Order: sequence, then structure tokens, then C-alpha cells
Amino acid sequence: MKRTFFRYALSLFIISTLQCIQLKEAVSQELEKQSMTAFSVVDKEITIDGLLNESIWQIGQAATGFVQQEPNVGAFAQTETFVRIAYDNENIYIGVLLNDPNPEAVRGDERQEDGSFNRSDTFGVLIDTYHDHQNAFFFETNLLSAMSDALISQEGLLQNRDWDGNWEVAAKRTATGWSAEFRIPFETIRFKPGEAQTWGVQFRRRVPHLKEVSFWNPLTAEQTFFEISRSGHVDGIKTTAQVKPFSFKPYLKASYQKDKTGTKDISEDDFDGGLDFRYRFKTNLTLDVTYNTDFAETEIDRFQTNLTRFPLFFPEKREFFLEGKGYYDFGLSGRVQPFFSRQIGLVNFDEVVPIFFGGKLSGKVGPYGIGALVMETESKGDAPTERFGLARMSRDIGLRSNLGFIVTERAEKDHSGNGTLGFDGTFAPNAYLTTSGFWVASRGKASIDEGEASFAQVQWRDPFWRIRLDHLRIDPRFMGDPTSSSPSSPILGFVQQRDLHETYTFVDIRPQQETGITREIGLKTELTYQTDANGNFLYQSNYNRFQADFRSGDFLLISVDPQRERLPDQFTIRPGITIPAGTYTYTHTNIIFFTDSRRPVSGVASFLWGGFYGGDKTSFDLSLTLAPEEGVKIGAGWELNQVDLPQGDFTAQLLNGDVAWSLNNEFLLQALMQWDEEEKSLEANFRLSWEYQESSWVYLVINPSRQKDQDALLVLAKVNWLWEP
Repeated sequence: MKRTFFRYALSLFIISTLQCIQLKEAVSQELEKQSMTAFSVVDKEITIDGLLNESIWQIGQAATGFVQQEPNVGAFAQTETFVRIAYDNENIYIGVLLNDPNPEAVRGDERQEDGSFNRSDTFGVLIDTYHDHQNAFFFETNLLSAMSDALISQEGLLQNRDWDGNWEVAAKRTATGWSAEFRIPFETIRFKPGEAQTWGVQFRRRVPHLKEVSFWNPLTAEQTFFEISRSGHVDGIKTTAQVKPFSFKPYLKASYQKDKTGTKDISEDDFDGGLDFRYRFKTNLTLDVTYNTDFAETEIDRFQTNLTRFPLFFPEKREFFLEGKGYYDFGLSGRVQPFFSRQIGLVNFDEVVPIFFGGKLSGKVGPYGIGALVMETESKGDAPTERFGLARMSRDIGLRSNLGFIVTERAEKDHSGNGTLGFDGTFAPNAYLTTSGFWVASRGKASIDEGEASFAQVQWRDPFWRIRLDHLRIDPRFMGDPTSSSPSSPILGFVQQRDLHETYTFVDIRPQQETGITREIGLKTELTYQTDANGNFLYQSNYNRFQADFRSGDFLLISVDPQRERLPDQFTIRPGITIPAGTYTYTHTNIIFFTDSRRPVSGVASFLWGGFYGGDKTSFDLSLTLAPEEGVKIGAGWELNQVDLPQGDFTAQLLNGDVAWSLNNEFLLQALMQWDEEEKSLEANFRLSWEYQESSWVYLVINPSRQKDQDALLVLAKVNWLWEP
């Protein structure tokens, strides 16, 4: 049966590929877009100081005429913006003049790299160097010359903000507003070989005091900046830039650890080092190799409260796995993924296992996206030496369509293990309709590891209507049997729930308001229906929502969610409190209010109440963010869940506070403190980072933690150095 299904799926994939290639011309036709021409400045010097005082910034026609997306869709921007693009043999330059009717109101509040910049006047650029409408580079700055960048892929669905490119920017206040200059080396961005280049490019300007967001190539209300196919064009770039092929990044680390758990009292010092190596092929592929990999400077996870019978999902934060992440992603994040990098070098997602060696190949060759990864971990405690492998390829079809496959493998050294094989694709014949799906099968040393998962989605999205229909199927033993106490081999992916057939659909309307206090009203109804593989009912939800997007920037959401759920087995939600198997019916009502995040003080408040497995649940979430002065951001959060059940009552409460202080654009102090009332767990992360030269860092990290009978402390200093011969 499974072999028959596999042959059917493979045949369907091949047929779909041929059909999509035949339809390529039909889906690759572009609407008329804004266009500009870059000019050469070879043998001329540009100083990146944000002043635009070089004569070259007066050459040629500037990109201007920005159009609002907020607050008045389609109206010309209240501010004037002028953008020019230049290039030499090694860099692309972007000069921007940003006039404002009230120059004194222009502000910048944040220097932290990759910050949100919500309270700052900002200018961002999206560059589609391949002109494939699928992948792009994002760069943004504010009045304080802060830097934010990201890798964008799959028409904006994947945004890798943890990528840090090598580029430079400076901004200055002017008598009429502000101005900025960007220098982006050609070796930072990838593009097709050839002297004549046509790239996709989009510009975004945000003006908090006018609550205005405007774009060079206009966007409607439902479209987003990162939808790459909506970008305009820049041509005239002629370069034969030679990228430096090699770079080395060694590190040295010194740490002190103290652990008091029960009666033990252990202290240890550690001195270590390692090396990262990068080679850039002329084909636009990049090879990264790491030896004795260390992620000690990575930020700690935020506490989460689990009120379900399913595992929690914690996102990846380690730089090596985040860079180029878009070339490896497959499946539904947090639900079913054949590759989840937190399975490498971590046990139970938090206990560190040393990574001895690793390598990855990523990039784009023509229409093909390529990702390959090999890693080996060392043994530690009960964790054996393991090897991990991944191969991922995708092919762009037209403007917004693609097809791809993935293969993964995880095994103890010199043993067979667990692996997956999958295919996925997206077909978007026009700007409003998108269809997508995947099929993936797992296999292992025993039949308990064998199974399949599949997903299909159809979505329509225009300025008024948003309609979607999904179906997800996950076999009971896909990537392992959850009922087995000793699975034959651990998985490389993540599965939230097995033995599932789920149908999900919604209809969402967004009428735009030309006048009044609201900019947009949203009315949505959605239905979720789940059964197991045998057709037995599991869960049903009929979620109904009203939302109001105010012209002030505030946001209100009110929802009512009648639910019915069958628990096939009892589960223990807290020690001493077990919820019996059976069918439960209850309704949740939720009110959420967001204040405008562009204000010096902003926040989010959520209040939910209703039934819960024969009892009641009341949940309250509150988060506040303060920006008292430039470069300082203070946050605080409180989450409270009060649960009353026939079997017993409990309260789950989380508190957190964080501070980020940017002394300048290279020096950042961060602090995060968290308290879990149930676990009596206190955890903190104090982190100092200093970029003493481009892409070279010094870190000082202090992590104290205390939980019931455990008292631990980690103090760590680490320095790395980027060398490009």
C-alpha cells in the first residue's frame, strides 16, 4: 500500500512539474511596474556619512512618487522621498533623501541591530538580485543609522532575520527631514553572473508621527513588503565583481560553571576554541564548515506555559543553523517538519551535546535553490555519537510558483537510523490565488518509524476577501510511534500531533473605511475539524472574530470560539491532576487590545475566559514596552492562567522583564529575567556584545538560574574574528 502510494505521489510530482513548466509563460507575465536605472560611479569615491554631498547624488532621475498603504491606501504619500542607486566594481550604493512636512518630528529610538524600529522613522529596501520573484535581501535603517537585515524567500513566507550581512549605512538629520546612504558589497548579495543586470527592487518608508507607511511600487491593503513579486525594477547595473572566496572565523572561549543540585556541588572551568570556514563558489553557492562548534552566546529560550497534551515548540536561535535557513525549510513550522535543527546538538531541546564537525552547502543556481547539511555530534552521558544529513532542492516556476524535495537522515555512528523523503510545491497562477502542498514519508530501523504526512492548501486573497481551505494528514507512526517507550531511532524533525486528519477553512472579509476612527474592519469565521486515521472524531472549533484596525494605530480583536474535543486517552495536565478520557464541550471568549507600537509606551493586553475539560479557565496576558530615550528599550510581561477542574485547581504564572541598551551601534547590553511560579524557577540572561570590527564580536554572558533544589551559574567570555584573505 505504501509503495503504491509512494509511486503515485512521485508520478503526481513529475506530472505537476511538467504542467508547471508548460504554464511558466502564463504565470510569469508581470504587471506594469515602477522602474529606475542605476548609474556607474567607478573611479569616484563615496563617503558613507549620510550627507549626500557628493555630486553623483544629483545624477539621473530619482525614484520618487511613493504611495501610501497606511493610513489611506492608494493615496500619494504626505512625505517626499527621493532614491538613487549607484554602483562601482565592488559595491552597490543607495542614496535616499527623506523630506518631511514637520522635520522636527523625525525621530529614531533604537540602535539595536535587527530591531523592529517601530518607533523610528525608517527606510527599507528589498533587492531581488536573481529577479526570480522568490528570494530577496532586505536592508533597513533609521535616523540613528541602526541596521536591520534579513533573507527573504518563498515570496515572503520565510523571513530569516537572523542573517547578518556585511554592509554599511549612515543616516543624518537635515533641515527638511533626514537622509541616508547605504553601501552593500556585491559579495554580500548573490546574483546571476553577467555584466547586464535587471533586479527587482522595492522601497518602504515608515513615518510614525504621521502613522504613514508608503511604498515605491504601490501595495494594496492585504499585500506585504516581503511579497517579492510586487517589487519594481532596477536595471543598468554592469559589474564583473570578484567575490572574495574564502573567509575564516576562529573563536576562543573561557567559561566558569557552578551547579548545585540536591547534595552535589560542582564547579568547573573550560577553555576552548573552534573555527568556522566559508567558501563562496562562483555558482553562487556557499559552503560553510564548522569545527568544534559553540553556541554559548545564544540567547536563552523564553518560558512557555503548556496547557495541552502536545509538546511545546521552541524556535531555533543558533546562528549557524539560522543563516540560509530558507533553503532548508519544509512543512508546517511548529506542527510537522521533517527537518528541525534543534534536534542537532541538543537533548530535549535544551541540554547541550557537543557538535564535533559540521558542514552545509546553500545558495541558488539559476532557478534552483539548494541546501545540503552534514553534522556529527559527540557522545555525552546517554547521548551517543550521531550523524545528521539533509538534502533539499527547489525549483522556481514563473513568478510565484515552485517545486521541491527533501531527504533527511539521523543515525548513530556506523548504524542505520531514521530518515524522511518528501516533495512540496506552490502554484500561484495569479496575484490572488495560491495553491500549495507537500507529501513526506518516514522510514526507520523498525516499522514503528514508518508513516506518511501530507498537506494541501488553496487560498484566495484580495483587498476585500480572504478565503482558505487546508487539509492535513499525519499517520499514527509518522517519524516514530508516540506510544512506544523506546523508539527505534530518534527523529530529525518535529511532529506536534500524530494520527491526525484535519480540515481547516476560513472566510475573512476586510472592508476598508474611507473616513472615521477605523481604517479597516475585519470579520472572520473559521472551522477546524479533526479525526484520527480511522475516522473517529477528535476536535472541532468554530472560531468567530471581529477586529478593528484604528487610524490611531491601535488594534482591537474580540472572538468567540465554541469547541468540542474528544480525548481518546486520559492525560496528566499537572502532577496529581489527570483529565479523564471523554468528550468535552466548551466555549472560549477572548478580547485582545494592542496599542500603537510606535508610541514611547505601548502594550498588548489579552483576556480569555471559558470552559476547560469539564471546568473553567481564565487567562490574562499583559506585555508593556517602554522606549524612554534613544537606544533604550524596556519590556515587561505577565501571563496568568487560572484553571479550575473537577479533579483539582492550579494556577500557572509567568513573569519576565528585559532591557536592551545600545550605547552606540556596536555596543549592546541585554538583560532578560524570567520567573515561573509553578516550577519556582528563576532564570536570567545578561549579555554584552561588542562588534569591535566588522562581523567580529566579543561576548560576555552571565546566566544564573535557580529551580527548587537546583542552583546554577554560567559565566562565559567569547571572542571571534572574521578574516578574509
